[in-house]
Amino acid sequence: MLSPDLPNAFGCSERTTTHPVPSSISQFVRSYDYETETSLLDAIPDREWRLLAALARKRAEDDEQEKLADEFHKLWQKEKEEREIVEAETMHEYKRYIIMKRREEKARQEFMRHQKFMEALLRQRELMDSIKCKEHRSAVLRAYLDDKKTSLLVDKALEEEARAQLAADRRSLISETDQFRKHVEYMDTQKRADDARKRRTAMLKDASQKVAIQNALSSWESAVLRQELTAMDAARRANHAAHAALTDARSVRLMRMRDARRRQARRLAVVTQQLRDAIRYGKN
Repeated sequence: MLSPDLPNAFGCSERTTTHPVPSSISQFVRSYDYETETSLLDAIPDREWRLLAALARKRAEDDEQEKLADEFHKLWQKEKEEREIVEAETMHEYKRYIIMKRREEKARQEFMRHQKFMEALLRQRELMDSIKCKEHRSAVLRAYLDDKKTSLLVDKALEEEARAQLAADRRSLISETDQFRKHVEYMDTQKRADDARKRRTAMLKDASQKVAIQNALSSWESAVLRQELTAMDAARRANHAAHAALTDARSVRLMRMRDARRRQARRLAVVTQQLRDAIRYGKN
């Protein structure tokens, strides 16, 4: 921009102005030969100088605005390109994200199908295990009922056998009691006979002491006395023999009854074992 005394510097008449001169005008003015064209510059009025300055400022402002617009356009273009790059990258990432989500969804659906399949398989196995468990419990219950039924049959057979054995023992006891009663009666009879013999012996002692006095007794009394003594001795021997025979018979009968009980117990054990074997083999 030119100073206010610019015309004096160019050799022109002195002119005073308060308006700055733009650099473009200064360049335009410098393009003239100031020594030869001084009168021409001096002839330009101040209003024109002001108009030229305004036009120069307007041109400078337009140039600045155009420059700013060009820079703004370049910035906008760069921002657009960067935005397009970001959008492209974003679209690429979005596509990758979509592909990844689709893969994840596919994997999730596959996992869900596999999980449902495994759950169904697990329920099927649990159902089969439950059925097997129920079948096992039913088999155990049937075996228990069969064993209980067999035990009842065996117990019933044993009870009947025990009743029969008890009845036989009762009959044997009654028979033994009757034999014991007869034995007691026999012993009582023998005791009475012994007492009578003792009395007769005492009487005989008395009679022997009185032999001298009774020499007059008849022979038939002596014979009767001898016969009575002989009969008493024979009766005593018969009683002893009968008692011995009764004791032997009782011992033999007890041995036979004991042997019969043992044989019956063995037969019952064999029958019970056969029943158990039949049940066991029948289950197998």
